[in-house]
Amino acid sequence: MNKLYLIIILFIFCVLFVKAQDNDFETISQIGLKVVDITTNNQEEPTCDFIDAPEGCLGATSTNATKVPCRIKIIDSGNVIYDSGNFEKNVSGATIKINGNTSAYFAVGLYYPYKLKLQKKADLLSRNDSRYEDKDWRLIKDATSLNTIIGLQLSEWMQFPWTPKYMPCNVFINGDYRGCYLLVESIKRNNDCRINVNKNYGYIIERDPYWWNENKYFTSNYFAPNKAYRWTWKYPDEEDVTVEQETYITQYLNETEQSFKTGTYEQFIDITSFARWVLAHDILGSHDSGGTNLYVSKYDNTNESLLEMPCIWDFDSSYQMTYGTFSRIHTDDYDYYFNQLFNSDNKAFTKEYKRLWNELKPTLLSNMTTFIDNYIASPEGIAINTSRIHHFKRWDYGIETIDISNDAKEAKDWFNTHLELLDKRINNIDESSAINLIVYVNNSNNIYTLCGQKIDNPKKGIYIKNGKKYIISQ
Repeated sequence: MNKLYLIIILFIFCVLFVKAQDNDFETISQIGLKVVDITTNNQEEPTCDFIDAPEGCLGATSTNATKVPCRIKIIDSGNVIYDSGNFEKNVSGATIKINGNTSAYFAVGLYYPYKLKLQKKADLLSRNDSRYEDKDWRLIKDATSLNTIIGLQLSEWMQFPWTPKYMPCNVFINGDYRGCYLLVESIKRNNDCRINVNKNYGYIIERDPYWWNENKYFTSNYFAPNKAYRWTWKYPDEEDVTVEQETYITQYLNETEQSFKTGTYEQFIDITSFARWVLAHDILGSHDSGGTNLYVSKYDNTNESLLEMPCIWDFDSSYQMTYGTFSRIHTDDYDYYFNQLFNSDNKAFTKEYKRLWNELKPTLLSNMTTFIDNYIASPEGIAINTSRIHHFKRWDYGIETIDISNDAKEAKDWFNTHLELLDKRINNIDESSAINLIVYVNNSNNIYTLCGQKIDNPKKGIYIKNGKKYIISQ
């Protein structure tokens, strides 16, 4: 209780302090978060246009974003800990551009999400390890809520192949305070610290509702009947994709989609990563099934490499479902494959989903509650709270929504009610295996299920294979 009183006293002090202060660089740099100070060439402001989706498609987004040369400094307690130098192509400096879909389209004032591209690799999160150096970074707008911070913590607990690392920061562009951001690793191939796929033969693709705003995209059979979704490229870059690469991954996706119907999907997907991804969004109660930034990777073009869902990203719609219900993408038929996986006669996916949940649930609520309490009381949490006051003043959001403890209470209340009800719903999912009849093929000794699975050394009787029951009669 004493900790709560201390937070309240500090909050009241911060409000009174900020009312007497402007959002000047000196004041902001003393808050306790690092400051990202960006100066563009000739003070040029990054710009873009905004467009709505064509008929039959989804979304609203930004386009024609200008890529503006700039210099980036990161300041910690008055000390410059990173300086890109002035812009010189392929040597020093960086570029900045507005980046985002609805987050850019509905931006208030100049509070845009940005993409930063360094001309020389560096680790902007200052981890003192050259493996983390990269050219591509993002400034996203979700530092003023706990959604992304909690979502990425859940990603760590669930042991996703990659969890983007981040740093809350305050941002200035050409001397103008732009608010509180998260500086985050971008989604790309990097075998040391991001998504690990083969440099020459690997793939990272996105199931993208904004495909119509990209220069290059492709479709698979599942998404072909409607315009809502296509696949777009994260790796290789769209300008580097060959005809052979596109043909290969399209064919693989089509075979994967067919395997959902036949129950043979374990030959094509890493079921743990697929189950982990949808479970994470079920825990968070994600309402967005259309733009939930869904990425799929394949390490290379060999049969040993399976489709994998390497990361979760985009937590804007967390906690928006009714308590105890699944995320929308869990059940929507046309958005993705989960509906087919849960309803397949092959219950391997469902069993893995339930296994992951039952492994996680004993400590999830206590871990989540402890993490949230400790975070808002930490120096970083207190600094975010103070930054919110400046941020909301800058964008005229209203003083009543400032205190981060309100967000913390809402999140804890959500998990406290939601997880108990979700547990009942998850454990009511049917995971019984269907009985698969067999047929002879070409009057030979080879026997296959109706789904095309070969039965080795068949004899009359009942067999259990991969958790499924087969009846052979002669």
